[in-house]
Amino acid sequence: MANLKQGSTGTEVKELQLILQRLGYNPGTADGIFGPKTMQAVIQFQKDTSLTPDGIVGPVTWLALQNRDQGYRLYTIQAGDTFYKIALTFNLNLSSLLAANPGVDPNKLNIGQKIWLPTSLPKLVLTKSVGGWVPSWLQTQAFRSVQNHPDIFSNLSPFWYEVESSGEIIKYTGAEDNSLLSFARTHAIKLFPLISNAFSSEQISAVLNDPLIRRNHVANIVKLLSQLNYDGIDINYENLFVKDKEVFVIFLQELKTALSPIGKQLIVTVHAKTDPVGDWTGAEAHDYIGIGQTADFVRIMGYDFHWFGGEPGPIAPADWIDNVLAYAVSTIPKSKIVLGLPTYGYDWPLGQEGKGITYSYAVSTAKRYNAPITEDAQQGPHFTYTADGVAHEVWFIDANSFAALLDLVNHYDLNGIVIWYLGAEDPKIYDVIQAKFKASV
Repeated sequence: MANLKQGSTGTEVKELQLILQRLGYNPGTADGIFGPKTMQAVIQFQKDTSLTPDGIVGPVTWLALQNRDQGYRLYTIQAGDTFYKIALTFNLNLSSLLAANPGVDPNKLNIGQKIWLPTSLPKLVLTKSVGGWVPSWLQTQAFRSVQNHPDIFSNLSPFWYEVESSGEIIKYTGAEDNSLLSFARTHAIKLFPLISNAFSSEQISAVLNDPLIRRNHVANIVKLLSQLNYDGIDINYENLFVKDKEVFVIFLQELKTALSPIGKQLIVTVHAKTDPVGDWTGAEAHDYIGIGQTADFVRIMGYDFHWFGGEPGPIAPADWIDNVLAYAVSTIPKSKIVLGLPTYGYDWPLGQEGKGITYSYAVSTAKRYNAPITEDAQQGPHFTYTADGVAHEVWFIDANSFAALLDLVNHYDLNGIVIWYLGAEDPKIYDVIQAKFKASV
């Protein structure tokens, strides 16, 4: 595009004038004639965006105009305004407001001064819910994934709490992080913090089997949700004793009864299995029928088919997930089922326990040892390499294997997915989510 300046004419000038009008400047009539009014409007825009105020619309000014036109609008400072007050008024993130006005001192605002307000683009509409588990021990890394893709997520579950055998709730380091809370609420992302039993059968059994402690625990959950205005809770009590199968459902029923009057939702995370018993006691102790009747949503952990303590192999093979979901939909309403999907991998040294790895670690390791990756969308990509004389076998999840699991979510028409864990993923999974869950127009 040629430089536009006073005296220029044509459709490009008219487009310029229309953009200036939308941004709140006064270029005069959008007649396609670059006159004195249009030049003054251009100069004022250049001043407001710290560009050279020469009245000439070259590539830099054009780019600035288009960027502002797509995501910003002008606001005039009123008496009593502060950046904090403006952010609250317009439901903006304070950091995004500051970033939109790099040349403005927020401590020296003047009445009549013009600043830029980021405009909220329409939220991406997906056909399925997309949640993310945020581990407290990798919170910064995981939160960055959310910040980079706020339109993808409808809910988040940070690992912030643990139940003690007394029924009290303790906080993990990093719990109730203000930046995460603020970001989620600004972007209309629901918060369902997770309570864990630290995989301890004994710890949760003590709570479930004492009616007084159980009621105390329910009361503590209600208090927590009310005080911090969470949207609900994710009960992640794993590795239960089989003998506690029935009392766990009783606890959930009591919790659901207490949450309903205050409008909070109950999410329960369960072990994956393909039949009522499953292949270990923790899975058997999760009664899909009883839990499905009680909870608002049931999250099935669709991963660790091969785990770090076992033999090397695929983490979430599609044929296994297919069987898990076939059983799940026969016991739980499909509108309540959320499939937990992995993003990570394992590196197993020969004869040793595996080590959890991220997608980027897997790819960089294969490159480092010049190991060819076997691409397998149904089982997951994998490769072998040798380091210091020890043979290693690596299995992980990439966008293609993730996509195969999303196809199953669509096939069974589930409520959606929840990702374990944010920060470990192949960045291309977000493109895949949009492609597989895109709402038809």
